[in-house]
Amino acid sequence: MKRAVVVALLLGACTLAATARADGDPASDYLYTLKVFLPFDVKVPKTRQRELVSFVEAVNRSGYPIRVAVIGSSYDLGSVTSLWRQPRTYARFLGAELQFVYSKRLLIVMPSGFGIYWKGHPVDREYAVLSKVPIGKSPSGLVDAAQEAVSKLAAASGVKVTKPTPAVVPQAGGGHSRAVIILAAVGAVAVAVLARLALRRPR
Repeated sequence: MKRAVVVALLLGACTLAATARADGDPASDYLYTLKVFLPFDVKVPKTRQRELVSFVEAVNRSGYPIRVAVIGSSYDLGSVTSLWRQPRTYARFLGAELQFVYSKRLLIVMPSGFGIYWKGHPVDREYAVLSKVPIGKSPSGLVDAAQEAVSKLAAASGVKVTKPTPAVVPQAGGGHSRAVIILAAVGAVAVAVLARLALRRPR
């Protein structure tokens, strides 16, 4: 019975994810409810992905609200591939997409550079900080750059980040835990897609 429920949930998640992928740029769907968007087709080690997500969560808990989109290729931009290699322009575009549910700091990381947007606030100081952060050419280099950028931005605002607790990986046989994780993931994607559709519905 549990296996059937998990399979049904996975099918639902795939359908929702496909809808999100087809609707404009994927990051705008993910960042409605999540704090980090990671590339689809750039092979970033899972450990580094978890570390970045944990770190960004810790920064937010420490009092520095920020969401991060790591864009590894034009594929990650969905229908707005014209903004590839234009992180500053894309930051403004994505910020406008998210403004009804999130209007704090938004960081974009592309191989070509950084973009940052904060509705109603100048970001010259943030760009000065980001200009000193190198971006490596490898997939891990993008994630490393994202984490260093968030760390330096928070420090420049006087925010001391509490070291995040390492993520716990479920052990073999933990079927119940896996089901809970899948339910949470499906719920997050569903909320994001429904919110997106509601905001775009003609009034």
